[in-house]
Amino acid sequence: MKIIEKEIQTIVKIIRNAIRITEWFKEEGFKTYIKQDQSPVTLADYASQIYIISKLKELYPKDSIIAEETFSSELNNYTEKVIQSCYNKLNLSLKPNIKEILNYRGPNSKTRWSIDPIDGTKGYQKGLSYAIGVGLINNQEKKLSIIGVPNYNTDGVAVFVANKGKGALTSYGEKDFVPIKVSETRDVKKSVLCHSLHYDEPWVMKLANKLGIENYIQIDSMAKFCMVADGSADLYIKPMYVDRSFIWDFLPGDLLVTEAGGKVTDLKGVSPNYIDNKCMISAPGLVVSNGMFHQDILDTIKNTPNIID
Repeated sequence: MKIIEKEIQTIVKIIRNAIRITEWFKEEGFKTYIKQDQSPVTLADYASQIYIISKLKELYPKDSIIAEETFSSELNNYTEKVIQSCYNKLNLSLKPNIKEILNYRGPNSKTRWSIDPIDGTKGYQKGLSYAIGVGLINNQEKKLSIIGVPNYNTDGVAVFVANKGKGALTSYGEKDFVPIKVSETRDVKKSVLCHSLHYDEPWVMKLANKLGIENYIQIDSMAKFCMVADGSADLYIKPMYVDRSFIWDFLPGDLLVTEAGGKVTDLKGVSPNYIDNKCMISAPGLVVSNGMFHQDILDTIKNTPNIID
Protein backbone atom coordinates (compact mmCIF):
# COMPACT_ATOMS: atom_id res chain seq x y z
CA MET A 1 0.00 0.00 0.00
CA LYS A 2 1.77 3.16 -1.18
CA ILE A 3 0.44 6.69 -1.39
CA ILE A 4 2.34 8.77 -3.93
CA GLU A 5 2.86 12.51 -3.69
CA LYS A 6 0.31 13.39 -6.36
CA GLU A 7 -2.40 11.51 -4.48
CA ILE A 8 -1.55 13.34 -1.28
CA GLN A 9 -1.81 16.67 -3.08
CA THR A 10 -5.26 15.67 -4.32
CA ILE A 11 -6.48 14.82 -0.82
CA VAL A 12 -5.00 18.05 0.53
CA LYS A 13 -7.11 19.90 -2.03
CA ILE A 14 -10.18 17.97 -0.84
CA ILE A 15 -9.51 19.05 2.75
CA ARG A 16 -9.00 22.67 1.71
CA ASN A 17 -12.32 22.62 -0.14
CA ALA A 18 -14.03 21.05 2.87
CA ILE A 19 -12.74 23.98 4.92
CA ARG A 20 -14.20 26.36 2.34
CA ILE A 21 -17.53 24.61 2.89
CA THR A 22 -17.45 24.88 6.69
CA GLU A 23 -16.31 28.50 6.54
CA TRP A 24 -19.14 29.29 4.07
CA PHE A 25 -21.67 28.00 6.59
CA LYS A 26 -19.98 30.00 9.34
CA GLU A 27 -20.54 33.17 7.32
CA GLU A 28 -24.01 32.33 6.02
CA GLY A 29 -25.35 30.71 9.20
CA PHE A 30 -26.12 27.10 10.03
CA LYS A 31 -28.61 25.02 11.94
CA THR A 32 -27.49 22.89 14.88
CA TYR A 33 -29.07 19.62 15.95
CA ILE A 34 -28.51 17.22 18.85
CA LYS A 35 -27.67 13.61 18.02
CA GLN A 36 -28.74 10.57 20.04
CA ASP A 37 -25.46 10.64 21.97
CA GLN A 38 -26.27 14.27 22.95
CA SER A 39 -23.41 15.68 20.88
CA PRO A 40 -24.09 18.53 18.45
CA VAL A 41 -24.09 18.33 14.66
CA THR A 42 -24.57 21.12 12.13
CA LEU A 43 -25.46 21.38 8.46
CA ALA A 44 -21.79 22.21 7.92
CA ASP A 45 -20.80 18.77 9.32
CA TYR A 46 -23.13 17.10 6.83
CA ALA A 47 -22.03 19.24 3.88
CA SER A 48 -18.33 18.68 4.63
CA GLN A 49 -18.72 14.91 4.98
CA ILE A 50 -20.82 14.58 1.81
CA TYR A 51 -18.15 16.44 -0.16
CA ILE A 52 -15.24 14.39 1.23
CA ILE A 53 -17.02 11.05 0.72
CA SER A 54 -17.97 12.00 -2.85
CA LYS A 55 -14.34 12.65 -3.72
CA LEU A 56 -12.89 9.59 -1.94
CA LYS A 57 -15.55 7.36 -3.51
CA GLU A 58 -14.52 8.66 -6.93
CA LEU A 59 -10.79 8.22 -6.28
CA TYR A 60 -10.84 4.94 -4.33
CA PRO A 61 -14.02 3.00 -5.19
CA LYS A 62 -12.62 -0.27 -3.76
CA ASP A 63 -11.87 1.20 -0.31
CA SER A 64 -14.05 1.29 2.78
CA ILE A 65 -15.04 4.54 4.43
CA ILE A 66 -15.65 5.14 8.14
CA ALA A 67 -17.34 8.49 8.76
CA GLU A 68 -18.93 10.15 11.76
CA GLU A 69 -22.26 11.41 10.47
CA THR A 70 -25.27 9.46 9.17
CA PHE A 71 -28.49 10.55 7.50
CA SER A 72 -31.20 11.83 9.83
CA SER A 73 -34.55 13.53 9.69
CA GLU A 74 -32.87 16.94 9.90
CA LEU A 75 -31.87 16.55 6.26
CA ASN A 76 -35.09 17.48 4.52
CA ASN A 77 -35.76 19.16 1.18
CA TYR A 78 -34.99 22.60 2.57
CA THR A 79 -31.69 21.71 4.23
CA GLU A 80 -30.59 19.71 1.21
CA LYS A 81 -31.17 22.81 -0.92
CA VAL A 82 -29.03 24.84 1.47
CA ILE A 83 -26.20 22.33 1.17
CA GLN A 84 -26.47 22.31 -2.61
CA SER A 85 -26.48 26.12 -2.59
CA CYS A 86 -23.17 26.03 -0.73
CA TYR A 87 -21.60 23.76 -3.35
CA ASN A 88 -22.90 25.98 -6.15
CA LYS A 89 -21.63 29.20 -4.57
CA LEU A 90 -18.19 27.63 -4.12
CA ASN A 91 -18.13 26.26 -7.69
CA LEU A 92 -17.57 22.70 -6.47
CA SER A 93 -19.57 21.10 -9.31
CA LEU A 94 -21.16 18.61 -6.99
CA LYS A 95 -24.79 17.48 -7.17
CA PRO A 96 -24.93 14.38 -4.97
CA ASN A 97 -27.80 12.29 -3.75
CA ILE A 98 -27.48 13.65 -0.21
CA LYS A 99 -28.76 10.61 1.68
CA GLU A 100 -26.94 8.09 -0.51
CA ILE A 101 -23.54 9.78 -0.28
CA LEU A 102 -23.76 10.68 3.41
CA ASN A 103 -24.41 7.03 4.26
CA TYR A 104 -21.96 5.56 1.71
CA ARG A 105 -19.32 3.37 3.36
CA GLY A 106 -17.92 1.51 0.35
CA PRO A 107 -17.18 -2.21 -0.07
CA ASN A 108 -15.71 -4.35 2.68
CA SER A 109 -11.98 -3.68 2.45
CA LYS A 110 -8.82 -3.85 4.55
CA THR A 111 -8.04 -0.36 3.26
CA ARG A 112 -10.23 2.12 5.14
CA TRP A 113 -10.55 5.90 5.18
CA SER A 114 -11.74 7.66 8.32
CA ILE A 115 -13.49 11.02 8.04
CA ASP A 116 -14.22 13.60 10.70
CA PRO A 117 -15.99 16.40 8.79
CA ILE A 118 -15.77 18.80 11.74
CA ASP A 119 -13.80 17.81 14.80
CA GLY A 120 -14.68 20.19 17.61
CA THR A 121 -18.25 21.04 16.63
CA LYS A 122 -18.82 22.91 19.90
CA GLY A 123 -15.86 25.12 19.09
CA TYR A 124 -17.10 25.56 15.53
CA GLN A 125 -20.49 26.70 16.85
CA LYS A 126 -18.79 29.42 18.90
CA GLY A 127 -16.35 30.57 16.23
CA LEU A 128 -13.42 28.91 17.99
CA SER A 129 -10.94 26.22 16.94
CA TYR A 130 -12.05 23.23 14.89
CA ALA A 131 -10.44 20.81 12.46
CA ILE A 132 -11.21 18.48 9.57
CA GLY A 133 -9.41 15.15 9.62
CA VAL A 134 -8.94 12.25 7.23
CA GLY A 135 -6.98 9.10 8.02
CA LEU A 136 -6.04 5.97 6.09
CA ILE A 137 -5.50 2.54 7.61
CA ASN A 138 -4.56 -0.72 5.89
CA ASN A 139 -4.55 -4.09 7.67
CA GLN A 140 -4.80 -2.24 11.02
CA GLU A 141 -1.67 -0.22 10.20
CA LYS A 142 -1.80 3.58 10.10
CA LYS A 143 -0.77 4.81 6.64
CA LEU A 144 -1.76 8.42 6.04
CA SER A 145 -3.36 11.35 7.82
CA ILE A 146 -4.33 14.83 6.69
CA ILE A 147 -5.69 17.45 9.08
CA GLY A 148 -6.90 20.93 8.16
CA VAL A 149 -7.21 23.59 10.87
CA PRO A 150 -8.74 26.99 10.00
CA ASN A 151 -7.26 29.98 11.85
CA TYR A 152 -4.49 27.80 13.28
CA ASN A 153 -2.13 30.74 13.62
CA THR A 154 -1.60 34.19 12.14
CA ASP A 155 -1.12 32.64 8.69
CA GLY A 156 -4.69 31.29 8.70
CA VAL A 157 -5.47 27.76 7.54
CA ALA A 158 -2.88 25.11 8.36
CA VAL A 159 -2.84 21.69 6.70
CA PHE A 160 -0.88 18.85 8.27
CA VAL A 161 0.19 15.66 6.48
CA ALA A 162 1.70 12.47 7.88
CA ASN A 163 2.78 9.67 5.56
CA LYS A 164 3.82 6.45 7.30
CA GLY A 165 7.61 6.22 7.46
CA LYS A 166 8.10 9.54 5.67
CA GLY A 167 7.64 12.04 8.47
CA ALA A 168 5.21 14.90 8.99
CA LEU A 169 4.69 18.10 7.03
CA THR A 170 2.66 21.26 7.33
CA SER A 171 1.60 24.17 5.18
CA TYR A 172 0.68 27.37 7.02
CA GLY A 173 -1.60 29.56 4.95
CA GLU A 174 -0.89 28.90 1.29
CA LYS A 175 2.83 28.41 1.83
CA ASP A 176 4.79 25.37 0.70
CA PHE A 177 4.79 22.25 2.86
CA VAL A 178 7.73 22.01 5.24
CA PRO A 179 8.81 19.21 7.61
CA ILE A 180 7.79 19.50 11.26
CA LYS A 181 9.15 17.93 14.42
CA VAL A 182 8.04 17.80 18.02
CA SER A 183 9.70 20.09 20.56
CA GLU A 184 12.88 19.26 22.44
CA THR A 185 11.57 20.23 25.88
CA ARG A 186 12.97 17.71 28.34
CA ASP A 187 11.66 19.00 31.65
CA VAL A 188 7.96 18.23 32.09
CA LYS A 189 7.66 21.19 34.49
CA LYS A 190 8.58 23.52 31.63
CA SER A 191 6.22 21.90 29.15
CA VAL A 192 3.18 23.48 27.54
CA LEU A 193 0.09 21.33 28.04
CA CYS A 194 -2.84 21.23 25.59
CA HIS A 195 -6.18 20.13 26.95
CA SER A 196 -9.80 20.17 25.92
CA LEU A 197 -12.03 23.21 26.15
CA HIS A 198 -15.33 21.32 26.24
CA TYR A 199 -14.57 17.65 26.98
CA ASP A 200 -12.12 17.67 29.87
CA GLU A 201 -12.17 15.87 33.22
CA PRO A 202 -10.93 17.23 36.59
CA TRP A 203 -8.18 14.61 36.77
CA VAL A 204 -6.33 16.22 33.86
CA MET A 205 -5.53 19.36 35.84
CA LYS A 206 -4.94 17.31 38.98
CA LEU A 207 -2.29 15.35 37.08
CA ALA A 208 -0.83 18.54 35.60
CA ASN A 209 -0.48 20.03 39.07
CA LYS A 210 1.17 16.86 40.32
CA LEU A 211 3.67 17.08 37.44
CA GLY A 212 4.36 20.75 38.20
CA ILE A 213 3.09 22.01 34.84
CA GLU A 214 2.20 25.72 34.80
CA ASN A 215 1.69 26.50 31.10
CA TYR A 216 -1.62 25.54 29.45
CA ILE A 217 -3.45 25.91 26.16
CA GLN A 218 -7.14 25.01 26.25
CA ILE A 219 -8.69 24.55 22.80
CA ASP A 220 -11.08 22.32 20.88
CA SER A 221 -10.45 19.67 18.23
CA MET A 222 -7.54 17.56 17.00
CA ALA A 223 -5.63 20.81 16.57
CA LYS A 224 -4.07 19.77 19.89
CA PHE A 225 -2.35 16.84 18.14
CA CYS A 226 -1.09 19.32 15.54
CA MET A 227 0.34 21.61 18.21
CA VAL A 228 2.34 18.76 19.73
CA ALA A 229 3.48 17.65 16.27
CA ASP A 230 4.84 21.07 15.23
CA GLY A 231 6.27 21.94 18.65
CA SER A 232 3.74 24.65 19.52
CA ALA A 233 2.97 22.54 22.60
CA ASP A 234 4.80 19.71 24.31
CA LEU A 235 2.00 17.62 25.75
CA TYR A 236 -1.67 16.76 25.27
CA ILE A 237 -3.64 14.74 27.81
CA LYS A 238 -7.03 13.43 26.68
CA PRO A 239 -9.67 11.67 28.78
CA MET A 240 -11.38 8.89 26.80
CA TYR A 241 -14.43 6.70 27.11
CA VAL A 242 -14.59 3.30 25.43
CA ASP A 243 -18.08 3.81 24.04
CA ARG A 244 -17.20 7.22 22.58
CA SER A 245 -13.64 6.66 21.31
CA PHE A 246 -13.84 6.57 17.54
CA ILE A 247 -11.21 6.09 14.87
CA TRP A 248 -12.00 9.40 13.14
CA ASP A 249 -11.17 11.37 16.31
CA PHE A 250 -7.76 9.83 16.95
CA LEU A 251 -6.21 8.11 13.92
CA PRO A 252 -5.17 11.30 12.06
CA GLY A 253 -3.55 12.93 15.09
CA ASP A 254 -1.93 9.71 16.30
CA LEU A 255 -0.02 9.19 13.05
CA LEU A 256 0.83 12.90 12.75
CA VAL A 257 2.47 13.07 16.17
CA THR A 258 4.36 9.78 15.84
CA GLU A 259 5.67 10.73 12.39
CA ALA A 260 6.80 14.08 13.85
CA GLY A 261 8.87 12.16 16.39
CA GLY A 262 6.48 12.17 19.34
CA LYS A 263 4.74 9.45 21.28
CA VAL A 264 1.07 8.48 21.69
CA THR A 265 -0.07 5.93 24.28
CA ASP A 266 -2.89 5.36 26.69
CA LEU A 267 -2.39 5.95 30.42
CA LYS A 268 -0.75 2.53 30.79
CA GLY A 269 1.75 3.11 27.99
CA VAL A 270 -0.05 1.00 25.37
CA SER A 271 -0.36 2.37 21.83
CA PRO A 272 -3.93 2.77 20.55
CA ASN A 273 -5.28 0.08 18.26
CA TYR A 274 -7.88 0.80 15.58
CA ILE A 275 -10.51 -1.89 15.08
CA ASP A 276 -13.64 -1.32 13.02
CA ASN A 277 -14.74 2.22 13.91
CA LYS A 278 -13.20 2.32 17.40
CA CYS A 279 -9.96 3.51 18.93
CA MET A 280 -9.14 0.74 21.39
CA ILE A 281 -7.22 1.54 24.58
CA SER A 282 -6.44 -0.25 27.85
CA ALA A 283 -6.91 2.78 30.13
CA PRO A 284 -9.31 5.77 30.04
CA GLY A 285 -7.12 8.38 28.42
CA LEU A 286 -4.29 9.29 26.07
CA VAL A 287 -0.90 10.83 26.71
CA VAL A 288 0.43 12.60 23.61
CA SER A 289 3.88 14.07 24.01
CA ASN A 290 7.18 14.98 22.41
CA GLY A 291 8.46 11.72 23.91
CA MET A 292 11.10 13.34 26.10
CA PHE A 293 9.23 12.95 29.41
CA HIS A 294 6.51 10.52 28.35
CA GLN A 295 7.61 7.77 30.72
CA ASP A 296 7.76 10.22 33.63
CA ILE A 297 4.07 10.98 33.12
CA LEU A 298 3.15 7.29 32.93
CA ASP A 299 5.16 6.60 36.09
CA THR A 300 3.44 9.43 37.92
CA ILE A 301 0.02 8.04 36.97
CA LYS A 302 1.05 4.53 38.03
CA ASN A 303 2.59 5.61 41.33
CA THR A 304 -0.11 8.09 42.44
CA PRO A 305 -3.18 6.25 43.80
CA ASN A 306 -6.58 7.61 42.71
CA ILE A 307 -5.15 10.45 40.61
CA ILE A 308 -7.34 9.21 37.74
CA ASP A 309 -10.89 9.01 39.06
